[in-house]
Amino acid sequence: MGKFSVTFHPIFLLLSFILIYFGWFEQFLIYFIVLCLHEFAHYIVAKRLGYALNKVVFMPYGVGLGGVNQAINPKHEILIAVAGPLFNLILAVICVAGWWLVPVSYAYTELFVFSNLTLCFFNLLPVFPLDGGRVLIGLFLNKINRVKAYKIMKVFGFVFSGLFAFLFFLSVFYKINLTFFFVSVFLFSSCFGNDVNIYFERAHIQNFNKLLTSPMQAKVIVINKNTPLYKILKHINSSNYTLFCVLDNSKIIKVITESEMLKIIENNKY
Repeated sequence: MGKFSVTFHPIFLLLSFILIYFGWFEQFLIYFIVLCLHEFAHYIVAKRLGYALNKVVFMPYGVGLGGVNQAINPKHEILIAVAGPLFNLILAVICVAGWWLVPVSYAYTELFVFSNLTLCFFNLLPVFPLDGGRVLIGLFLNKINRVKAYKIMKVFGFVFSGLFAFLFFLSVFYKINLTFFFVSVFLFSSCFGNDVNIYFERAHIQNFNKLLTSPMQAKVIVINKNTPLYKILKHINSSNYTLFCVLDNSKIIKVITESEMLKIIENNKY
């Protein structure tokens, strides 16, 4: 699966510095916690669907989860994307319900609720790489290919970037809102991001000579030669070694080992 890397978007670092410098450390800390909870929901759903992370990028209004493999089931992409905002909304609702039961809790959770709602609804904007944009891509893939889907999402990105820039311009004449400015810059820069790092790559065992210390069960899977990659990926896991028998007109034309299949997947040749 390669090395696991954690990086920070420049705008995220700039926002962090501004918040801490001007004495908003508490707001920054709560927002960062909410951001991690948001990402935790993505991670849990991805893990249940059989995907693993190899790259995490902290961005101003979310965290990008990266992988080298593009063979992602569009339905999975939608489920993973929705998980983050939905979890934020659930946390906010639980806290608000707690206000009715324990009114004093309002003073301690107001900012937490506000951060969850902000992160939730902002991430639902139909702009890539926000979760709303990923949901749209998952829906688009039922009709068009991924390249065309990204081109459409880039148009959405430019439109919303311009909208937030306009809101920032208006705020100058009333009460300046730097958030609109940073959001505009972030969305604009995202339009030129790397489209290859989509979401997750499949978890699997590597280097069996070192890791295999006792006999392991082998699993044989029969697949059609036209079987989509994401359906093949679901059968690769760490509990056994998988052999794939490729079927054509009721005849097995080739047997592919798990290691060979992973190389095919990584090179997008199958």
